[in-house]
Amino acid sequence: MDQKTVISLNGLDEASSSLKELEHRSVIQNLLDASPNRRKLLRTLGIASAMAGAAAVINNPAQAQSSFTDFDILNFALNLEYLEAEFYTIATTSKTIAQIGINVSGAGVSGPTTGGALVPLTGASLRIAMEIAADERTHVTFIQTAMLSLGGSPIAKPAINLNALGFGFATQNDFLALARIFEDIGVTAYGGAAPLISNKTVLGYAARILAAEAYHAGNIRLQIAENNVATKALDGADHLPPPSGKLYFPLDANALTEVRTPGQVLLLAFGSANASSGGFFPGGVNGLFNTSAASPATSDTGSSTSEDVISATPNPATHLPSGNAMTTIEWNTTTSTSIEIHLNSPSGPLFVSGGSTGSAPTGPWVSNGLTFFLQDVSGGKALTAANTLGSVVVSVV
Repeated sequence: MDQKTVISLNGLDEASSSLKELEHRSVIQNLLDASPNRRKLLRTLGIASAMAGAAAVINNPAQAQSSFTDFDILNFALNLEYLEAEFYTIATTSKTIAQIGINVSGAGVSGPTTGGALVPLTGASLRIAMEIAADERTHVTFIQTAMLSLGGSPIAKPAINLNALGFGFATQNDFLALARIFEDIGVTAYGGAAPLISNKTVLGYAARILAAEAYHAGNIRLQIAENNVATKALDGADHLPPPSGKLYFPLDANALTEVRTPGQVLLLAFGSANASSGGFFPGGVNGLFNTSAASPATSDTGSSTSEDVISATPNPATHLPSGNAMTTIEWNTTTSTSIEIHLNSPSGPLFVSGGSTGSAPTGPWVSNGLTFFLQDVSGGKALTAANTLGSVVVSVV
């Protein structure tokens, strides 16, 4: 892509963001006009905000406080929206949201955004990423505007480290892997918020916001599957898309989204339990909800299908002087207690055998496109496609 094309796309992106900001200001005014109780409206607006995840706050001893207000819910959401907006904006433009013109000042401790880089995205992936970037910046502006309109004080953007996980910007697959994490976490937060919404007007807008976030997540997960991007589970509420998992849609046994509390979200963001900083937020987050949970989220009903996972790390693998590469194959299955992994077909050469969970390094013989088949051999089952639990294709670059 030449420089003129990049400038053109950025201009369209910024124009789209401005139009969406005006639309959201109109939405806020409509909500104010429709609500007889401004404080009740604030509560429902806060709950509808992206990634608020407030439904289980009072059930989390580490975060339950009698003094929390609806403004605190909005500010918790704003911390996370800053993170997503920075990620997508830097990945698509190499600029921070402040450089794009988004306000990042407010209450609390402000900090710089470090890490991240322009990602070599192409085609539809670039256009989709730029559209999501505009959406996330609009979410930041929407929450700030809602709070100011209702007499609140939005928090400042805290320090953000986009390199917290050590990946996300080197390649398009890197970007998709990190985007999947952000999007799936965001959708689970909405599941906890929905039961608290009582105003029908707000609920209608919240449903549309949730639908938008779900569109983001579903699109990213489909790109993960189509580009054969390896992913790893974050916690018990995380259901992986192909090729590492089986679920295009991360739903539980009732075909509902999983839920996470604010503390469980911060556990993933900080990277440690009972913490007040770390990971993506090296100086912590601003606002009342600022401590990670003691334990990670789990699925309330279980996966909608059995999750039999096989993955390769690294994938793509870097070629050696011979032209081949090395990687490590990891597997986990809830279907079988006895497995074998075969090369290039269900009955191909045996790579390794073992129990339901394990890992095994390869030698320096992995060629580009080599496929590893996870086979259920419990009870003497045949090495056929009917007994294949999963497969992973390794790319060599």
